[in-house]
Amino acid sequence: FLKGLEVLPGEESTKAIGDCESACSKSLAAVNQARVFLRTKTAEAKKYGPETQKRIAEELNAHQSRLEGVAQKVESFKKETIERKMAAMMAEVIDGLSACEKKIEVLVKVAEIFSSDNIETVSTSELKEAVEKTAVAEQEASAAMLEVRKVFATKQKEAKGPDAIAALGKLQSRVNAAQQELAKTKKAAASGEKMIKGKEVLAEEDEKIKQVEADVSSAEKKVKPGEEEAALGIEQAQPSDEDIEAIAVALTSGQKTLKASQRVVEANAAGSPAPLKASLQKLAARCKDALSKISELMTLTKDQRELVMSRAHVREGKAKVDEVETAMEKVNEAELPYLKGIEILDVKEATSTVAVCEAAAAAVQTAINAARNFIAAKNLEMKQFGQAAAKPAAEEFTQLTERVNAASAKLGQFKKDTETRKKTALMQEAGQKVSAAEAAVKQMAEAVEPFTKEGAETEISDEEGEKLVARLKETQAVLSDASSFLAARQKEVAGNAERTETFKDLQNRIKEAKAEMAKHQKVASGHEQRYTAKKLLAEASETLAGMDEEVKKATDACAPLLEEGGEKFLVATSVRTLAAALRDHMKEKALTHEGLFNDVAGGSEGISQDKFIDWLEKLPEALSREEIAFNPERRVAMFKHIDSDGNDSISLSEFKAVFLQRFTCVKEITVTEGLEVAKSKTTFKINTGTTLETIHGPQTDESNGMVRIECTVVSSGKTGFVTMQGNQGTKFIESISPFTTFSEEVDKVIEEALKGLTKVAAFFTAKGKELLNAGKEGPLAEARTELGKLRPKVSAAQDKLRKLKLNMANGKKDYAKKELAEKNAHIEARERKEAEAITGPAAAKVEAMEAAAKGLEEASKPLVSLSGADLEAFATPVAIFEEAEKLLEATTKSIEEAKASVAEQLEKVPKADPKTPLKGAMMEAKRDLQKMLGKSVAVKKQCATAMASVRAKCQSIVDARCADISGLLRKEMQQKSLSLENLFMQIVSPGDERISEAAFGKYIEGLQGEAYKAEQITLLCRHIEMGGIGRRRFEAFLQQYFVVVKRIAITDEFDINQAKTLRKAESDEVLELLDGPLKDEKVGVTRIKAKSLSDGVEGWISLKGNQGTPFLQEVEKPHYSCQAEIALERDFKIDSADGLVRTLKADEVLELIEGPRKLTYEPCLRVRGKATSDGAMGWFTARDKRGIVFAEADGKYYACTSSVAMTDNRDIKDCKVIRKLAVGELFILEEGPVEDTDAQISRVKGKTVKDDQEGWITIKGNAGTTYAEPSSKHYCVLQDTPLTKKFPSSSSGEEVRVLTKGEAMQVLEGPKEEAFQPETRVKGRALSDSAVGWITMTSSNVKPWTPYYKCKVAAPLHDQLAAEGATVVRQVEVAETLELVEGPAPDGEELRMKARAEKDGAIGWVTIKDSKGKRFFES
Repeated sequence: FLKGLEVLPGEESTKAIGDCESACSKSLAAVNQARVFLRTKTAEAKKYGPETQKRIAEELNAHQSRLEGVAQKVESFKKETIERKMAAMMAEVIDGLSACEKKIEVLVKVAEIFSSDNIETVSTSELKEAVEKTAVAEQEASAAMLEVRKVFATKQKEAKGPDAIAALGKLQSRVNAAQQELAKTKKAAASGEKMIKGKEVLAEEDEKIKQVEADVSSAEKKVKPGEEEAALGIEQAQPSDEDIEAIAVALTSGQKTLKASQRVVEANAAGSPAPLKASLQKLAARCKDALSKISELMTLTKDQRELVMSRAHVREGKAKVDEVETAMEKVNEAELPYLKGIEILDVKEATSTVAVCEAAAAAVQTAINAARNFIAAKNLEMKQFGQAAAKPAAEEFTQLTERVNAASAKLGQFKKDTETRKKTALMQEAGQKVSAAEAAVKQMAEAVEPFTKEGAETEISDEEGEKLVARLKETQAVLSDASSFLAARQKEVAGNAERTETFKDLQNRIKEAKAEMAKHQKVASGHEQRYTAKKLLAEASETLAGMDEEVKKATDACAPLLEEGGEKFLVATSVRTLAAALRDHMKEKALTHEGLFNDVAGGSEGISQDKFIDWLEKLPEALSREEIAFNPERRVAMFKHIDSDGNDSISLSEFKAVFLQRFTCVKEITVTEGLEVAKSKTTFKINTGTTLETIHGPQTDESNGMVRIECTVVSSGKTGFVTMQGNQGTKFIESISPFTTFSEEVDKVIEEALKGLTKVAAFFTAKGKELLNAGKEGPLAEARTELGKLRPKVSAAQDKLRKLKLNMANGKKDYAKKELAEKNAHIEARERKEAEAITGPAAAKVEAMEAAAKGLEEASKPLVSLSGADLEAFATPVAIFEEAEKLLEATTKSIEEAKASVAEQLEKVPKADPKTPLKGAMMEAKRDLQKMLGKSVAVKKQCATAMASVRAKCQSIVDARCADISGLLRKEMQQKSLSLENLFMQIVSPGDERISEAAFGKYIEGLQGEAYKAEQITLLCRHIEMGGIGRRRFEAFLQQYFVVVKRIAITDEFDINQAKTLRKAESDEVLELLDGPLKDEKVGVTRIKAKSLSDGVEGWISLKGNQGTPFLQEVEKPHYSCQAEIALERDFKIDSADGLVRTLKADEVLELIEGPRKLTYEPCLRVRGKATSDGAMGWFTARDKRGIVFAEADGKYYACTSSVAMTDNRDIKDCKVIRKLAVGELFILEEGPVEDTDAQISRVKGKTVKDDQEGWITIKGNAGTTYAEPSSKHYCVLQDTPLTKKFPSSSSGEEVRVLTKGEAMQVLEGPKEEAFQPETRVKGRALSDSAVGWITMTSSNVKPWTPYYKCKVAAPLHDQLAAEGATVVRQVEVAETLELVEGPAPDGEELRMKARAEKDGAIGWVTIKDSKGKRFFES
């Protein structure tokens, strides 16, 4: 795709696009894989010390930048590939559309005249010419548009995916635009055609109307009186009858003409351009005016005109009837041969006589029809005449009609007689044809007689066979003709007994002749088939022989190119190159051909091969012409080419022939006698195709800049100067090379051979069709089989020629490449030197870079080659690591130097642009330099891989020691009952805040004894934290945590086979390491003893399955950062407000101790009610989710179930009724129930809700009737609780009021249960003050925390917690990363932390968030 072709040829395009798509897909996959890898490694890097982490981050960032650059290139490449795919897919549409648009452009240009503002001024001839050209152009454009739409529709069906649809959408607009332009031009052309027709109508009808107007004017002069006569009182002139008749004829004809013209003019006026329409309307007005005058003249001359016209009609009618009678006389003459007494004439005479009779009868019929039509028309016309004129004429027409009818009756009889005579003549002819057929059959019998004799089965001669076949065909033709002619007579004999009898007789005779012929044919057919078959095969063989000759001729003609590779033509090109250089040399030195020859020959008559080669070898340097520096083999070949007579010596004539050039005229041009056109006379003209030759070189006419050459016309011998190329670049003559001549001749030979083979194929096809009905056996069937065997030879020959033609086309292309390569060989050699000078310095740097990379690999080999136990036992990993780092630094420097050198040298490569694209050696140099860049990238990757291997091996050692050393230290803590803080203080050197490498190594050596390996422990120390181990990292080292990534069982014992499952650890559950990791060798599984932070369960868990499935992943101890104020509570369950430890502020950090655990709640009860005190309504909580009761059903409220009286006293015998309580009325209990044993009733004292009346009522009668019972629709408030408008207890801002203890609530709805989602609870320790408690964790109030903070706003690093009065250690810059050492802790309203800068290890206090809430650092 980078060769300059926008759309490649079909198969090449498909392959290239497929390769691009495949490469793009692989590249995208690699990019995505790299992204995932970098993200993973970036996360893993946080486990290392600050310096290592920083170095890794820098390298990973560099890789990330490179990756993003590659990703952009891949995306760009993907887009270009899609565009190229669309271009290839749409190539057919685009090509067709482009061709169509060009044709439409031609059409628009041709039709410009129709859009002209002054089209009415354009002549009709010009318009006609434009219409003709437009029609042709429009036809071509429409055909092209139809083809485009067909291809477009096909592509629409094939289109899949948004890219193809979008591409088609873009093309659709072009198609629509082209269609609109075509339609617009068609419309303009149609208006032009209408203009032409209108102009033609205007001209034609104007002439007609002018003639009628002249006739009317002439009639007016004859009919109307003149001015003098009018003055004398004469109102009407007296024209003669002859004048009236002429006037009447003219006016009647004019009236018809005017009416027809008026219709035509009015029809064309509609839709015509305004100027033409006005002209046509004027013409229509003239028609009306003339018609009006004719009507007036008709009225003035009515009486005389009718009388004159009726007489004229009668005269004309008599003339037509006379013509009828004259024609009848000719009928009588035609019938004479039959009236001489001979009833049956000779066939020939009878046939000719019948033909004459039929022609005479037709003439009479025509005359009769004309006479009758005339009489009928004039009778109708004269009905409008007056009686005086019409009556006499009608009587005359009656007599004429009688004469016509009489002639018609005679004609009918004559026709009948002629028909009878014709049938008789045909029967006569049939008899003659049958006789001729019988005679032919008889001759056939004589011809086959020799073959009926004994021994006639032998092979006959070609001459005999040819005669037999000819006789057979001739007889069959005569017999067939007679049979067909007789069959056609069958209908003609019907109804005539005599002719019927004759017909039957002839039928029998022809039948007998056919039967006889069948016998003869049976005898002759075998010989005839053998002869035909033999002749056919001979003809086929002869045709094939000619075909083979044509193929051989074509093959031989192609040999110089296809077999010899066009070597002789390349030699000829070299000779022409030499001649061009020598011409310039001769011109510069004013040498003649003879002088140059003598210089080379050294005074000899000829130039020997050695002299020529020696001269030619030195010539490039002598002439300073690189293009004539030929290799030794070519110099020898050139000598042989110039030595045309092969005598091993170049003569003067042969030397001159080197300079001979031949040209062909490609554009007609004149020949002048001198070089300068302005000062020379033209001597003659040469036409296209004229051949010229010369030994001179081209010259420039300085006066006009034209290139000219002195030439001789080969055909005439005339000489003069011809312009090779005009000053505007037009070529008039072109050079004829031997290869061009050869190619033209070969093309002709191949085309002639192909035409010949087409004829051969047609011959076989035709003969095959002729033999289709030859049957399955016999000579012709055998001939058909043989032809079938020969036919593949024709196809093979055609294929061979087609292949030869294709090979020739490819050979021409290859030759052109070879020729161009040879012409440019000297340029390529020069460019190669220049290219080597550019690539050399960079190549040296690249070699040094590769050597440095190899040194890194060699240095790291002692470590990276190890594995397993050998690796764990390796004693000096730090030395190897440090050496590798130094070598990596040196190699990186070498890589950068190589890249800089390559970049510098790339700048020296010439810049390419569309006019001068980069190619050849410079392109190769650029590619080599780009490859060097690629090498630098590869070496950098190789070094990174080597260093990564070193780090990986060191990490393996660290991993192995990590478990051992952490286990030892934990064991030490358990044995000595040390806390982490105490252990840290034991190891750290006095006065230090961090454990140094030396202190750590010394303490571990004391624990390990002989197993101690100093460098491994140093490596471990650096892994824990670079620059010394701080408290937090020390704690993290000993307190290892794992997160469950896949559900796995927690067991009570290490041995899997003996262990029992305690429970299953759930995904995302966090576990604290207690012991291990240890490997269960029986099952090949590594296990740890751990404690679950969620519920404190301790047990053994597998890290990975025996198939490698991971169950646990190591993580740092979880910490959480508060995003808002959160209650820190003492207990897991929230029972009351007094369980609050304190409220955690935003940005405080909590260290996980236990959890996360789910806290579930029972549904709470909500009741909708109405306060009895003030009628306030809403929802209140009867029991909350913790089980605390806020209200319960109140037994003091009674509801009347039956009407009952309220009395003032308990004793019903001594009381007064206060009032009657209705059913449903409420009563508040104050005393009772009291049982009245005497009356056997239950009584209560209370107060009515309705009106606060106090008294006693009976709640149960002595017959068991219940008058009142405790109400279930009332609740009593036990604790203050809010009354809200909505059901959910968490509805904020919806409170009606607070219900106080003791209030009564009437139930309106409920109670209803309100369910709650479980809450996630974690137990943690605040880093600021070590406060411990439980919090409810949600996604909005806490987030995971890491001890690394990124600076968002530049801030000072202080030497103490209190910012006031503190000394600034240094300024922390934006994007710097700090690691928490202590805190976060409050300083007044500010939140501060003690941290260590990753950049330089500086330690101090910084403000995370100030008193105004401005944030300086983000975790």
